[in-house]
Amino acid sequence: MDFQEAIYTQFAQSFEAQQQALESLPPYIEHAARVIFSSITSGGKVICIGNSTGSHLSQYFSTLMLDRMDRERPGLPAINLSGDGSSLLSITHNDSYHDVFSKQITALGNPGDILFVIANRGNTSPIIQAIQAAHERKMSIVALTSPEAKNVSSLTSQDDTEIKINLLGTARVHECQLTVIHTLIDLLERQLFGYED
Repeated sequence: MDFQEAIYTQFAQSFEAQQQALESLPPYIEHAARVIFSSITSGGKVICIGNSTGSHLSQYFSTLMLDRMDRERPGLPAINLSGDGSSLLSITHNDSYHDVFSKQITALGNPGDILFVIANRGNTSPIIQAIQAAHERKMSIVALTSPEAKNVSSLTSQDDTEIKINLLGTARVHECQLTVIHTLIDLLERQLFGYED
């Protein structure tokens, strides 16, 4: 196996995927940034969840919200439900695995809050029930998805924002989702704090 060729292939595929995403996603990313901005400036917060490796990305997004990316600034209100192991284990034990997010959203979510979802698998009951619970709480959804997350796509309403990475391959999808996360944080900082390049 030629490692240099394999390395080149990985980078080339990543560049190609990013370019493809750039051609279709900007309007959705901009809309999501405006929706999150509106929620925060109205006293709302962002509740983050994810399934599979998307849980790590949802944790990363909430960390960037609470702390910062490149510029020093005040923290922004965000909670990640995927990383609270004690709550997840307790709810799973006492109720059901399917309720691990929805029960927390019912307790913590308020009208005007945002549910930030990273879902790359469609038939994930905890994510589906979380979206349903968020809608019941009059929350808006911002969902980062892939073509496999068809059930999630079908649950989003006209008041929600879906940023779908129409690519195959977990690595490429996650790379683009990571870029979307960085872009959302940058746009929020520009709106909230007037940052420019």
